[in-house]
Amino acid sequence: MRGKSIAHPNHNAVSADGQTRKSSLARVPLRAAALLGILLFTLSCRAATSTAPAANIPCTDTAQGTPQATPPVAQTPKPSGKENWTVAKDLPAHQVMRIAFSASEPAHGYASIFTGKQTQALYATTDSGVSWSQAGTVEAPEGDIISVDPLDPQDVVMLTVYAPMPGAYAFQRTLDGGRTWSPHSADLPTTGEISATGYTGWSGSTFLVGFHLDGALQGSSAVIAFPKGGASHHLDDNGKINGKAIKHLRLLTGCQGRIQVWGDDGSSGQNIIGAATSDLGRTWTALSPPVVGGAPLTPSGASDDGSALVATSADYAQYALSTDGGNTWTPLPTLSGRCVGQQQIFIAAKSNTVVVACNDSAYSLRSDVWSSLTSNPVVSVSENGATSGVRLWSYDYEGRTQWRDE
Repeated sequence: MRGKSIAHPNHNAVSADGQTRKSSLARVPLRAAALLGILLFTLSCRAATSTAPAANIPCTDTAQGTPQATPPVAQTPKPSGKENWTVAKDLPAHQVMRIAFSASEPAHGYASIFTGKQTQALYATTDSGVSWSQAGTVEAPEGDIISVDPLDPQDVVMLTVYAPMPGAYAFQRTLDGGRTWSPHSADLPTTGEISATGYTGWSGSTFLVGFHLDGALQGSSAVIAFPKGGASHHLDDNGKINGKAIKHLRLLTGCQGRIQVWGDDGSSGQNIIGAATSDLGRTWTALSPPVVGGAPLTPSGASDDGSALVATSADYAQYALSTDGGNTWTPLPTLSGRCVGQQQIFIAAKSNTVVVACNDSAYSLRSDVWSSLTSNPVVSVSENGATSGVRLWSYDYEGRTQWRDE
């Protein structure tokens, strides 16, 4: 699944436009108490979405399909009874910034641990997150985002969301599971910021990073590819992709050497922009979004290996699923009025199970019916070994990392 997870409530909050705001660890006790009150108050306010498992068909480079069907409407049962969560062993409370798991070996996962403004720790698990141990430390800014190479579980990146000045931006990468680290850098024309959602992804072992640019290029996005063992490549041309400025990046993904970039132009109409390149940005092909019920949908989530994609309507009411890298799409049942505002889409790469999380709830499609999985904020999703099951990750009111299987 893609390692684009919602920020820990003690460190970051995601705004309506997908940007990330920094908060202080000094406020953790107060925020933990506030979070408990908010969760109790909002138990009835559930929203999010997800999809049924599908065959994991490798992506190809054929033309994209455009379904025209109107999706069925399904009722949404709510979870009943007390939710049973298990606290993960040996992860420090109030210090976990992000959690990510390997697409190729789902039992392997990592957590970035805040230790200081310039020193971070990486914890690892080999039993699907039941127990953890420290794998290493790295001299780097806060590990706001971590992600795992979908082809190599030992290849992990850790990066901060901020590019505080023009010039070189650097992040840390380990090829041995956290024991040793090396910096990877690229030049940016302005200051910038990486959103918590939509601004990182993979194309094979090539890591993709997008930056929302400030200053004279405000409203544009820089997209940079970092091949494993190679130099970085700007996919954009002075903030533009295929001649267009993408203000809000929604998805960076790829498969078999073909990189896809999706977003919108920031206008009131939220005009969808899609483009693909197979030569690291030298040439581009415009992509058409899938159409469901007469409305175009924006691809907004993908598994780390790029094989499964989910597209959503602007009002988050309609969804479509592709299991062949975006070549063909299947409409999903409508989930209207349940999940409003910023969403996070998680896709478990082995089972193709999709979980869509809102602020305080998460949904998955079971037997063509949207099922509410939890009333807790979901920060990550991993495989649980079942054919169509997933393991949800959240934090309790004491700041401890916890999981439950669905």
